[in-house]
Amino acid sequence: MGEDRGRGDPLGPHWGGLTWSGWYELDATAARGLVPREAGAYRLRCGGRVIYVGISDRLGSRLGGLRRARGRPPLYRGHSAALCVAGFEKQGEVVEVSWALAGDIDRRALMGLEVDLIASCRARYGDSPACQFHGAPLE
Repeated sequence: MGEDRGRGDPLGPHWGGLTWSGWYELDATAARGLVPREAGAYRLRCGGRVIYVGISDRLGSRLGGLRRARGRPPLYRGHSAALCVAGFEKQGEVVEVSWALAGDIDRRALMGLEVDLIASCRARYGDSPACQFHGAPLE
């Protein structure tokens, strides 16, 4: 990797030594074929700050699950960040997503990378991303 894992700008195109896609409005990713169905990492941003970092074996399905889970009852077992993301959107905020493919990174290493990226956000912002760890919906 070109830079140390978890270092750099969490909004940048090469954060954590990965090559990240451009930013897309979360709902726009419903377009067929936009999000690859491969393993990788993804990040959500709102208001110029990363609000969630995640990994998936199938990015397209995972982001689809996040879109479908928003607005569901609290007991819905969808994406853990869905209610928090919906809270940002309810306040009129735009939530965007970017992803990076895992390439030859195995699942265990991908999980380690996720931890490093979350730690990078903590170092940059002084706290975990707002929707990380079952982030509470905004009031």
